[in-house]
Amino acid sequence: MRLSIDHTTGFRYRSPVGSSYNEARMVPATTEHQTVWSSRVSIEPQAWSFGYLDYWGTNVTTFEVHEPHDRLTVHAQAVVETRGDYDPWDTERRTSETDLGWKALLDRGVVDSMADFLTNSERTEPSDELADLAKDAAAHHLPRLAALEICRRVAEHLSYQRGSTSVNSTARQVWEGRRGVCQDYSHVVLGALRLIGLPARYVSGYLHPGHADQANVKVTGESHSWVEWWCGSWVAFDPTVQQRLSESYVRVGHGRDYGDVAPLRGTYSGGSSKMFVTVEMTQLG
Repeated sequence: MRLSIDHTTGFRYRSPVGSSYNEARMVPATTEHQTVWSSRVSIEPQAWSFGYLDYWGTNVTTFEVHEPHDRLTVHAQAVVETRGDYDPWDTERRTSETDLGWKALLDRGVVDSMADFLTNSERTEPSDELADLAKDAAAHHLPRLAALEICRRVAEHLSYQRGSTSVNSTARQVWEGRRGVCQDYSHVVLGALRLIGLPARYVSGYLHPGHADQANVKVTGESHSWVEWWCGSWVAFDPTVQQRLSESYVRVGHGRDYGDVAPLRGTYSGGSSKMFVTVEMTQLG
């Protein structure tokens, strides 16, 4: 699927600010499942900027504004061609020939090389109840299917509800509150996977909400997140909607949790601010 993405975000300030320093992670990644045909990031007011790849390999645009402004706008545009995962391993509950078993995942070489994705943070630390559920899944399933079972149990426990949490909500808080959004589902699942010894990472991107026959129709898209776990190779799965990735997914970057891949963050000198976000996507025919 070839998709055009138009993502606008930024801050409105209660009073003009003198300067701001920011990082944007809004440029899609080129991967084996995704080709980026074009991408562009523009900033208002005009800013000094440069781009680089961060520690995780995510494209970052860093910029500074040194003039009084009461609004900061970052506009990212891209055209991307995506390819989904057409192997129905999740619905057929199959493992892969390349999958490792639990003993191999405990090998010191794996643990050391994957330490970043085996260590839980405050955002992902699981509750005691979820920890018990995760251990039970590991005791009865091979790694890939244990991860799938954990995603299923999390989806059964949580309800999707916009506005029920904030970007700073922790996995424990979400589990106890029993509701959240895609970021929360991802954090809860990550904590459980890491607890049982499965390296897991948070992935950020976009999700086209329409159908494959909606060519050349602009629709309201959304920033989205999902997870990947490693059991010999990286396996991608969306715990929020309980499915492997289709061609409707666009990848931007990955990290340990949301804090590593926030679309826009920074500091400024001034009063309070309010963030705004719009995402529009078009399937190109």
